[in-house]
Amino acid sequence: MNNEFSKNIDSRSEKVRNLLGEKPPFFVRWGTSIVVIMFLILLLILLGLQYPYSNGESILQHLLR
Repeated sequence: MNNEFSKNIDSRSEKVRNLLGEKPPFFVRWGTSIVVIMFLILLLILLGLQYPYSNGESILQHLLR
């Protein structure tokens, strides 16, 4: 099956081969944005959690102290 696919690609024009060979920048840009947003949300949640072995202060309060 892989052989058939490569034969089909070879028979196409150079423009189509270039288009099939590159990743769409739209997906790369949005994928990176989603990962960064998820990381920031996780960081905000973790900073709001209570620090263990403390009197109810958050992790952020403990770090700033």
